[in-house]
This record gives sequence, C-alpha cells and structure tokens, in this order.
Amino acid sequence: MRADWGQLVGRTVEVWRLGEYVVTGIVEQAAADDSVLWIAAEGNRTRKLFDKLSGYQMWA
Repeated sequence: MRADWGQLVGRTVEVWRLGEYVVTGIVEQAAADDSVLWIAAEGNRTRKLFDKLSGYQMWA
C-alpha cells in the first residue's frame, strides 16, 4: 500500500476500498497533499477521482 499518492503520477496502481478491489489504472494526477488522485480514462472508462477520506487505498 502506498500513502504517498503524489509520487504515483504516471504509475499503474490497483485501487482498493474496504478490502475489495475496485480498479487498476494509471495515475494521471494527484493532489500535492496526497488527499486525492485521478485515474486516467481508458477505453470506454472515464477518468475517476479517488480520495483517502472515503477509505480508498492505492497499491503499486
């Protein structure tokens, strides 16, 4: 698990929440305070925002 979300830009990550897998994708952008990040759009999937406060975790 990675807590330093700001360092994940350009990397492929797995997104998890409450012990359940959500999605795998490339981090497109992250807030400087590591509170939120965006997973890039891919195929028919749109860009998605994830935040720590809601319990999301990033695994790289």
